This record gives sequence, structure tokens and C-alpha cells, in this order.
Amino acid sequence: MRKAPLLPFLAAVLLTLSPLTAALAAEAEPRVGLMAGNIPFSAPLTPEEAQYLGLDKPAPFTLKDIKATYVLIESFNTTCPHCMMQAPVLNRLYELASQDAQLKDKVKFLSAGQGNDAMAVRMWKAFHKVPFPVLPDPESKLGKAINFSPYPVTLLVDKTGKVVWVHVGAFEKAEEALKEIKAVVK
Repeated sequence: MRKAPLLPFLAAVLLTLSPLTAALAAEAEPRVGLMAGNIPFSAPLTPEEAQYLGLDKPAPFTLKDIKATYVLIESFNTTCPHCMMQAPVLNRLYELASQDAQLKDKVKFLSAGQGNDAMAVRMWKAFHKVPFPVLPDPESKLGKAINFSPYPVTLLVDKTGKVVWVHVGAFEKAEEALKEIKAVVK
């Protein structure tokens, strides 16, 4: 007799979750070869960040505006615990790449805070002492460009927006990521 009320409840739960399941199923992890295109970004927070990226001024820009052969883009969120663990490792990767003769003039770094506003990413940048541009992305334009919203995701893209290296989730050792990146940078 108690089974009858359970069936409508289970049906309601399944109907509620089915759109969510369909939405998540539509997202496939980004892979090498994915064409993310000319990704739009918000304005850098400072003139120094704009200068690092080779931009004339701190204004909204696209991937093609960045003066580098490759751009390493970190998709993160300021409330993500995995992203918090990733921050010092990514800082170390930046340091290693900046000192590497093969990479220092070819790769620029930036992070995009998915769903985060300027205040949140300013606090993130200060707290984690991030030495490269950190941009707000309140509309998750990066996630839409790669059709993937979980984070962290680290992408190395060329000037056409083609993904040439990707790591989904946090990575533990900057040295390993550097080795993988060096293998694809020409």
C-alpha cells in the first residue's frame, strides 16, 4: 500500500532531473582539435595586463587581438575548491613558461572567471598572487565558446582558436604540464 505514493514522487523527480541530465549530456569535454573560434574576453583589469597581452588599452578584446602565437587560458570560478588548489600550480607553470626560451615569447597566459564579476576576480588575483591577467566572465562566454561549463579547464589555443592542448580538472605538477605544452608548441 505504501508503494503507490512513491511512484508519483519518483516520476516527479525524474521529470525534474531530465532537463538537467540532457543539458549536461550535451557538453563534451574539450579535446585537442576543438575549434573554439575567436573567443571574446572582457577588458583586462589593469593597463599592465593589457600591455602583457599586447593590447593598446584595457578594453574588451578577442583571442585574435592578443599578441602571441598561443594563449594558455584557464577557465575557473572563484568558489571552486579545485580551482583554488590549481591556482599555485598555474602560477608555477606561468613562472616556468616565462623562463623557458621556447615558450616565453610564444605563449601568453590568462584566466577567465566563469560567472564571476570584476570584484570577485580582483580578490582572486590578489589572494592567489596571480602574476598574469585574470578576467571576469560573468556571462561565461568562454564556457559557451568551448561548450563546456565545468572548471577548472586549461586550454592552449592557437591564433585561430584551435585547441592544441587541454587539461580538464586541476593538475598537480606544473613541470608535467610544461613538458606536455612544450611538445605541441612549434
